[in-house]
Amino acid sequence: MPTAILPILLTVAIGFIIESHRRTEVRALSTIVIYVLLPCLIFTSLLTTKVTLRHALPLVGAAIFTSLALWVIGKAIARARGYDTKRESFLLLTTIFMNSGNMGMPVVFYAFGDDGLALAVIWLLVMNTLSNTVAVYYASRHLGGRRQAIRTVFSLPSIYAAAAALILHNLGVTFPGYIMDPLDLLGKSVIPVAQLLLGIQLAKARSQVREFLGQLLLPNSLRLLIAPAIAFALSPLLHLHGLAFKVAILLSAMPTGVNMAVYTAEFGVHPRLTATTVFTSTVASFFTITALLVLLR
Repeated sequence: MPTAILPILLTVAIGFIIESHRRTEVRALSTIVIYVLLPCLIFTSLLTTKVTLRHALPLVGAAIFTSLALWVIGKAIARARGYDTKRESFLLLTTIFMNSGNMGMPVVFYAFGDDGLALAVIWLLVMNTLSNTVAVYYASRHLGGRRQAIRTVFSLPSIYAAAAALILHNLGVTFPGYIMDPLDLLGKSVIPVAQLLLGIQLAKARSQVREFLGQLLLPNSLRLLIAPAIAFALSPLLHLHGLAFKVAILLSAMPTGVNMAVYTAEFGVHPRLTATTVFTSTVASFFTITALLVLLR
């Protein structure tokens, strides 16, 4: 299972090298991922899933309560240190919201296969909802951005793909292979494309690491070490067992989500520091996730 990290390292490295030698248009690639590939993955995974509500609810609970616990810790630290609104927002954004898409889904897929990926999609839907509401609010609250957060969550196709898949699944509707096969292929392609995109984004942020190095220990420690410890502590209370337990622990240990760099740049909340946190937490996570995969065997 620790070898699950090797294909990701290779693909991310290819994206990093490409960006280092030739500037790449990230927005076009991310648009394809968000508006085409990810909705296809969510639709096909939920339509064909064997995951029952009994298995899904503990995973949803783990994602929500782990995020809530990190919010409480982040707010307490911000108050104790006298952070202003922007600095508090930076800490909350970089510790609560993990990279469950570009990084999480590939790790889970290589480690646990299609069954693990189906569970990862459920976690991803929860975190995407939180990211497009709570994260947008914290990134834009100094500008009064609550309405924008609501508009954003309903502008993304993933929520509609999930709703359609769940309705059709409950109705027992099936589609012929000539429809499902291309949708499945597009959905699965999100894994390598997202890894390439992650490598490109890391290459763009690498030059800022030295400037902010001293400020990165706290958010990186909360994201990579404290978050999985919280998920582990919550698992008995939420009745998380078997594969769902492993997926929850693994996804909770993912590095800071790449979207956080996008949001903070858009709304002016320490964007360079956030981008550097994304970079360093991702690099460090290759070591922490490998160790975690060994423990989860």
